[in-house]
Amino acid sequence: MASPPAGTPRQLEKLYARPQALGTGVGQALLDAAVGDDAAYLWLVDGNTRAAAFYRRNGFRPDGVETTGGPSWFGRRMVRLHRV
Repeated sequence: MASPPAGTPRQLEKLYARPQALGTGVGQALLDAAVGDDAAYLWLVDGNTRAAAFYRRNGFRPDGVETTGGPSWFGRRMVRLHRV
């Protein structure tokens, strides 16, 4: 994977909620507990529109860096989202 964005050492590596928890606010609570309002970046599997919308609402934007996920991600395209 690419280096972290300049000045943003904090990476959100994983944030998952069970399907029955979607839309309940649990994802927001997890994000708030993990990074608060701090600058951070994360990798998102391209095409995950629900997660993309969630992160967009929280100030994350694609920064133009892409990569290919490893075997556990079946080589899918990953995009880096960044919040300053």
